[in-house]
Amino acid sequence: MTLAQELASYVVRTSYEDLTETTREQLKIRILDSIGCAIGALRGAPIKMLREQIEDFGGNGLCTMIGGGHTSPDRAAFYNVGLVRYLDFNDFYFFIAV
Repeated sequence: MTLAQELASYVVRTSYEDLTETTREQLKIRILDSIGCAIGALRGAPIKMLREQIEDFGGNGLCTMIGGGHTSPDRAAFYNVGLVRYLDFNDFYFFIAV
């Protein structure tokens, strides 16, 4: 079994109730951090260019983009991740490494 398959298997068989209280708290922090980064990045120049490119290419509007609009799943994922990563400094890696 590959590492990707092991990770996928873990995700499929694990529920929220299986997580420790500490893990749940950290999960909430990461989700809120990601949402905050995405909202803060909405007016960034690279994000605006990315949005224009997505609109130029069109696509089947099955998935929601953060900040509004719909596009194909691959483009929505690319855009939403771009929003999250644009302002994210991965500050939690320092806590994991300690």
